[in-house]
Amino acid sequence: MPTLSDFQKKLKSRDKCNELAEILVPFLKGNSLGIFDCESKITSDAEIINFDMSEIKDEFTKLYASFVILTWVWQKFVLKNKEKRKIIVCDEAWLFLKYQESAEFLVNVARRGRKYNVPLFIGSQFIDEFLACEERKNNN
Repeated sequence: MPTLSDFQKKLKSRDKCNELAEILVPFLKGNSLGIFDCESKITSDAEIINFDMSEIKDEFTKLYASFVILTWVWQKFVLKNKEKRKIIVCDEAWLFLKYQESAEFLVNVARRGRKYNVPLFIGSQFIDEFLACEERKNNN
């Protein structure tokens, strides 16, 4: 499978893609957000899949990793076998409420999950942030 580094090299070799190639640099291996610049060995056949982000200390990187992981969970886990009942659990979900786009993303996962009979459970130590969240109020 190609990696982000492979993609960035291809972009760099094209005349009109240098700006896009430069935008990808922080996401390449060896840089601050390069944790996903690799091939995945994860299969979605397992009964339980756990992503441990406890070693990620930077809040933005943790948010970015959460986006990537939840997108993978949706595409490769939820949609793969629609007949099998699944549950998505997102701990420390309060991180998503700090930014409007990420709060909307969490609401979107919850809404789309209902269609596929896949509930989203969220865990947070900051329930007040969820109760005050505009996306929650507007999307009941």
